[in-house]
Amino acid sequence: MNHIERRGREMLYISDESVMAEQKIVRKLVQEFNTMDRSDFAGLAAQIKKILGKSDGAFINPPFYCDYGKNIEVGKNFFGNYNLTILDTGKVRIGDNCQCAPN
Repeated sequence: MNHIERRGREMLYISDESVMAEQKIVRKLVQEFNTMDRSDFAGLAAQIKKILGKSDGAFINPPFYCDYGKNIEVGKNFFGNYNLTILDTGKVRIGDNCQCAPN
């Protein structure tokens, strides 16, 4: 079993080259998101959809940081405020109509 499979089964894993290749993809998407025009609400929402893989009315104010993006599931009308960090080495599920505001 490789380390991506181990991570997917929520087992201990090592961030080898294959795992880091996945992170490299989302890091580029997150970097693009974090440098976008803050008044381009449609563009920001579209980029969050690329990062998370799916979203229904989700919006996050940049900057935002995550490990993989695809392990984050947000419900309808999710709102994340500035400087939100979600460490998604495992599944992260956030329900409908939730607001996340970092301390």
